[in-house]
This record gives sequence, C-alpha cells and structure tokens, in this order.
Amino acid sequence: MPNKPIIISICSEKGGVGKTTTTINLAGGLAKRGKEVLMVDLDQQQNASHALGYVKDGRPTSAELIYNTVAGIPIDYAEAIRTCGNGVDYIPSSPMLTNITGTIANDTENDSNFVLRRLLCNEVFAGYDYILLDCRTILDLLISNALNASNYVIIPVDLGIYAYNGLDKMLDKVASINNTTNRDLRVLGVLLNKIQRTTVNTSLAESIRSEYDELTFRTALPYCPAQTEAAVLNQTSCVFDERSSLGKAFMEFTDEVLSITEK
Repeated sequence: MPNKPIIISICSEKGGVGKTTTTINLAGGLAKRGKEVLMVDLDQQQNASHALGYVKDGRPTSAELIYNTVAGIPIDYAEAIRTCGNGVDYIPSSPMLTNITGTIANDTENDSNFVLRRLLCNEVFAGYDYILLDCRTILDLLISNALNASNYVIIPVDLGIYAYNGLDKMLDKVASINNTTNRDLRVLGVLLNKIQRTTVNTSLAESIRSEYDELTFRTALPYCPAQTEAAVLNQTSCVFDERSSLGKAFMEFTDEVLSITEK
C-alpha cells in the first residue's frame, strides 16, 4: 500500500507575497528531486493554472471536483489532472470557485470542514509524494478545508513595509484549526520573500526571524524582478532556471522543505 502524500497548503491572507510563485517553484523543485508532485489551484484568479499552461479544455477543474464531492455525484478524478512540461501534475481552478463556500456549507450529510480531505483521499491521488494547495487570500471555508486536508502550511511574507500584515492572523487561523479540526496541522515555515539589501528590508527580516525564530525558514528568496518576469513569460512553466540566483534560492528552499518533511 503506498504511503499517503504529504499535503502542504501555501497560504497568506495578504496578497502580493509571492504565494503562487512559491507554490509553482516548490512543485518544480520537488519534481527535480525525483518526487511525484500534484499542485491544486484553489484560487479563482487562476494565476497558477495559467502559469502552468492551462487552457480551458472542458475537463473538470478543482471547482467541479468540490461541487460533485458535496453533491455525491460521481466524477472522474483522474480526468481533472493535467501535466505540464516541468514534471508537475496539476488541477486547475476556475471562476466557479468564487461562490464555492456556499456550496461547501450546504454539505449537510458530512462535515463541511472536510470536503477537500475526503476528495484528496481518492485512490487517484495516492501515488503522489506531495500535494501542494495554492490557496486564495480570503480565510474562508474553502481555505479552512485546505488546512483541514493538510499536514503543513507555508506562509510567504513579502518584506515590504507591511510585512507583518496578515501574518499573525494567519498563524492564529492555523492554531485554531490545529486546536479543533486538524490536530496534525503544523506550520512548515514562514518564508521571507523579495529580500532586498535595504535598511528597511534587513530590519524587517531580522525582526521576523527574532520573533518567529523556530518558524522561519533559513532560506530567504531574493527580489529579482527581471528573473520573475522572464519566468512568467515562459508559457509552459514559470519555474525558474536553476542556474539563476532565484532558481538557486528556490532549490535551497525545496531542500529545506524536504529535510523537514522527510525526517
């Protein structure tokens, strides 16, 4: 019997922190390290889906999987899985996710907190080593579902002047889930992103490391707008060139994730 996949939510209440970029590049890094990886897009904006080359094709998205799971309607889970050029499988999202919380809340026959957990327990997903959930910024019932389905959560932090915005709320949300509906959930780490060599950036990084020492990844991601733009313009995958400074940082981050999750 195969081991259960390790499920990681990449989540932040604050937008623009590099959440989707982190998800995609961690997925690519894990694939480069020989892992079987599935990325599930749970954001109706579809940024991760489009970055991985998704074009509307009539096949199920994460929205249809959730709707059918709640309604008890059979659906081919395997048909929802696409493959992109960097060895990562993914399930795209759709604008239908905008109003998905009402549907989840109406799951009266089962606990509405566990729709995603039930969905991801399907045998189709058993062969993956890692499943990464790219979450939207609203901490609603869909994100509660993601956290209840997860073993770990990664919280990216953009080191701008509002770096702390949303971090405490996100940590409180994880603690609440851990104390009630998912006692196995752990913070894998706070990821410092868009590091620049400025006084403000350095001060904020030191402050966060001081306050959240054991929760903060050793690896920090540099601010490299030119590399980011070049990666996003690649229509088949926005995983960074491993030879670039950002690509090297993402591989170091990937190895740090592996060192924690595979102890």
